[in-house]
Amino acid sequence: MNTRRPITALDPDDVFARIRQKPIRWRDLATTRTTQRQLSPIIDSLLTSGAIKFVRLGGMRHLAVAGWHPSKEEELAEIYGRCRAVDGCMLWTGRIDRERGPAMYAAWGGTERSARRRVWGIRQRKLDRASTIAMTCANPDDCVLFEHMRRTNSGEKMKGKPKTLVHRAAIATAKRQCSGKLSQEKVDMILSSEKSTRCLARELDVSQATVQSVRSGDLWRNYRATPFTGLEAANDGERRRA
Repeated sequence: MNTRRPITALDPDDVFARIRQKPIRWRDLATTRTTQRQLSPIIDSLLTSGAIKFVRLGGMRHLAVAGWHPSKEEELAEIYGRCRAVDGCMLWTGRIDRERGPAMYAAWGGTERSARRRVWGIRQRKLDRASTIAMTCANPDDCVLFEHMRRTNSGEKMKGKPKTLVHRAAIATAKRQCSGKLSQEKVDMILSSEKSTRCLARELDVSQATVQSVRSGDLWRNYRATPFTGLEAANDGERRRA
């Protein structure tokens, strides 16, 4: 005589209690096909109500309560879990962004972010926008090991390189915001007028040094791309050296 085990119905409160304890995988909640069929509508209901969410830990999807966030140790373990150890480095196996380097999508954060900046934020503190990370190892493209990181600033990698037209225009725009009494109308009048520096300074209520700086091109520069932009920049450099 064949006897079947009695089917035990899953209690939604018990399921939610297990998820609330810690993130758990679906298959750990239901180990048989029967319980999996019972579990599916319960999970759908909890997801719809916003009580739980999916998070990715160790490369696998887990169920967690809506307000759950990993500890720093768990987050660091998750990041290093996506790497492979080679010659003392932790090489990122995920996507490599051309500008930011190793990029990760944190399921609990909802956005893609720099894996290196996140590692730095866990081990030290969050970097400001002006700060960047330089790698000191032999794998600067994909290593994310904290011990191989060095804090630097965004301008260091451009040090010694010629400024592009866009960069020069951005600098000029920033200087204009600190120019005080100057405006585009006053600048146009200074450049078109044949009056003396003293007269213009008195009429426009600015200093003589400001008028002279506008006329010499040191203040309120206008950068416009033309076929002769490169020649103009070269001639400007020659005039300054002369």
